[in-house]
Amino acid sequence: MTLRALLLASMLACAAVAQAAATEEPRFEPTVRVADSALQLNGYGVRTRFIIKAYTIALYLGGKADSLDAAMALAGPKRIEIVPLMGFSATQFTEPLVKGMKKNLPPAEFDAMQPRIRAFVDDLAAVQEVKKGSRIALEWLPGRGTRATIDGGEVSRLVEGEDFYRALLAIWIGVKPTQDDLKELLLGAKPAQP
Repeated sequence: MTLRALLLASMLACAAVAQAAATEEPRFEPTVRVADSALQLNGYGVRTRFIIKAYTIALYLGGKADSLDAAMALAGPKRIEIVPLMGFSATQFTEPLVKGMKKNLPPAEFDAMQPRIRAFVDDLAAVQEVKKGSRIALEWLPGRGTRATIDGGEVSRLVEGEDFYRALLAIWIGVKPTQDDLKELLLGAKPAQP
């Protein structure tokens, strides 16, 4: 086999693997129920780091929103749903959450929120490992607080304060999001077609 043929075969094999991986990405339902309210899919996308696809994520709201302020202004529950495309330790999952909150909050606000952030992170750390394909939901329940569930089972105590959920949402759709194109997708932009 010539070098050119070998390179072509390698490229075709890589393309086939990439195509297979793309079709394995989890699907998100167009609507979900949270606290007896129907929420609609506002947008979804894939969190990538370099060339690695880490997780898919969707934002569910009671109506359409094109900004963090618009999302928070909508009455009723809210949900961020994350499906890992690989396994994570609890630390690998929680460290970026804390960094994302810190990046999007004024320092005094972040410092004041520390007890609630620590309590939430401690609850998630008790899970120890987040498995590939798990469905993680970070939900805002009006009048109650923020909770985390994995595959439908609660894994955190309720964290009070709408400001806490806003700080979580800001990780992905705030002024300094974790990934710019992902922010646009969560806020309703249509994914590019391959």
